[in-house]
Amino acid sequence: MSNKKLIIILAVLISVIVLTAGFYAISPDIFKGVFSKLKEAGKAINLISEKPQVIEEKLVIPNTQKITQSESRFINEGPVDVPFAPKSEAEKVIVPQAVLTLKASYDLALVEAKNWQKEAKLSFIKSLGAITLEGKSSQWQLFFVSKTKAGKGYEIIIQADKIVSKKEIESKAVGADVPANWPDLGEVIKNLQTHPLYVDATVSGANFYLNPDNKKWYYSLSTSKGVSSISVE
Repeated sequence: MSNKKLIIILAVLISVIVLTAGFYAISPDIFKGVFSKLKEAGKAINLISEKPQVIEEKLVIPNTQKITQSESRFINEGPVDVPFAPKSEAEKVIVPQAVLTLKASYDLALVEAKNWQKEAKLSFIKSLGAITLEGKSSQWQLFFVSKTKAGKGYEIIIQADKIVSKKEIESKAVGADVPANWPDLGEVIKNLQTHPLYVDATVSGANFYLNPDNKKWYYSLSTSKGVSSISVE
């Protein structure tokens, strides 16, 4: 390329930069609007590629020594805040290890809990890993109690779709039969998605627990708007 052509190209680039900077200084709002429209147009013709965020977790089995009744209400926040209503592919979250929903984890753990004590009752279930909008988590902690085992409880940890830990531990927590036809976590999340308060909110953890005072079950979710509790009749 000749020196003359190079000088012309450099001059054009400098002119574009100067004009752009001047235009932005005069009307930044208009500039942002034009840039936003160009960005949207780029996405429409796949000039800008957007992909969901994929979360890979290093799951660790908790070394639980004792569980109190108040522990059932404590929510473990996962490694990522998941938007209730993703506005683009880039805002969506994929958790490959999240296989079971909350209710599916209960169905799997109940068999082991009955092997521990035939009259075992659920005390709580909580997510220990990231959760998805379908109500799935990569890791669940479930806790059961039995009247014939005073001062003891049974903890079960599920990773993906397998039980990786089960043990009897010290506890004075209480349990009960779960409600008939109780909704899964995904249904609860779906209902919140349509609520104006959660349009721009995120969720990072959830649990399902028994309130021993009124004998009712609750879903509790950790969101960017605070903790949301939903009673299950």
